[in-house]
Amino acid sequence: MNKLEDLLDNFWNTHKNNAGVAYVYTHKLSIAWILCVIIAVLLGFMYQGKAAMFRGIAESSETIISLPSPTEIVKVYVVPGQEVKPGDTIVVINRPDLTLRIAELTRELDALEGRSNLSSAEIDQKVAEVKANLETRRLALSAEIRNLETEYESNKAISAKLKSLSHSKSNADGNDAMAMRIKSLKNELNLAVKSANEQIALLRGSGRLQKSTGKSEAANIRKELAEMRKQQKELTQVAKENWVVGDVNVRDGEKVSSFAPIVTLAHKSPTLIRGYINEQIYQNTNLGEAVKVTTLTGSGKAVIGEVVGLSSRIVPFPTRMWKMPELPVYGREVTIKIPEENSFLLGEMVTITETSKRNLEKQQKKAKK
Repeated sequence: MNKLEDLLDNFWNTHKNNAGVAYVYTHKLSIAWILCVIIAVLLGFMYQGKAAMFRGIAESSETIISLPSPTEIVKVYVVPGQEVKPGDTIVVINRPDLTLRIAELTRELDALEGRSNLSSAEIDQKVAEVKANLETRRLALSAEIRNLETEYESNKAISAKLKSLSHSKSNADGNDAMAMRIKSLKNELNLAVKSANEQIALLRGSGRLQKSTGKSEAANIRKELAEMRKQQKELTQVAKENWVVGDVNVRDGEKVSSFAPIVTLAHKSPTLIRGYINEQIYQNTNLGEAVKVTTLTGSGKAVIGEVVGLSSRIVPFPTRMWKMPELPVYGREVTIKIPEENSFLLGEMVTITETSKRNLEKQQKKAKK
């Protein structure tokens, strides 16, 4: 230290006549402070938006079994802390209102199908009656027309033989009247056929309309019935993946209100990290970004997670993350998804570090090896 002071004194004695050096030497303390402030500002700009590390808490996603209507618990097959596998029965529930509604819909569907079949039979019977009446009318008119035509031909033959009566006005008038009668009967027959065909078409159309309406109503009932049966099937709650039973809030035979939690399930290992970034630090974290998660001590195998959620507001940190009990800490909440295979404990505090894609690829290759 003494040598340094001697060197400075020698430098001062040698260059004391230099005005610039004299000024710097005289105001060296002030200049040093100014340089420190400039360096701090530059470092702030350089590292703005980058927080290399922050903390979080390991959590697990939960599933709550509940139903949107009052239910009755038939049998509970699990206890808190029990591990369940896919296919294991958790709880059997009963809904009396569901059973009653299924019975009502089944009766309505049977009655609707019965009415539809009866209407079709009635329409077929009416069509057969119209056809029978038409055939009776056609036979009668055809027989009368044939008789008149036979008589008309006979009269024409007689008139031809009796040349002396060829100019007889009475015969001519009689034949003309008979021809008009034949023509009238034929028109009546055509009209009867046309009228019968229109009646049959009308009956067939009403039958199709009734059948279409019945099908539409039956389809709606079947749709509701399928939904009711699906809900009835869900009354037996079965595990779809590996879970650990958290809370069991009911007992056998107990009645439960709507949306009341019956059983709570959670994964055995943490699957989410709830991270917290201090509000005084601007964190440039984006959705889909890869991060490295380790224990607070840094021991154990690190896990690569993915940012899946970013809160849009400032929230208070959990109390256990406060540095001083009387001074709350606030910041932004970040949700990170991690693989199920990890060594973290539920509720464990962890350290979260940003990692680049290149580092992520290297770590993944090492893990594969």
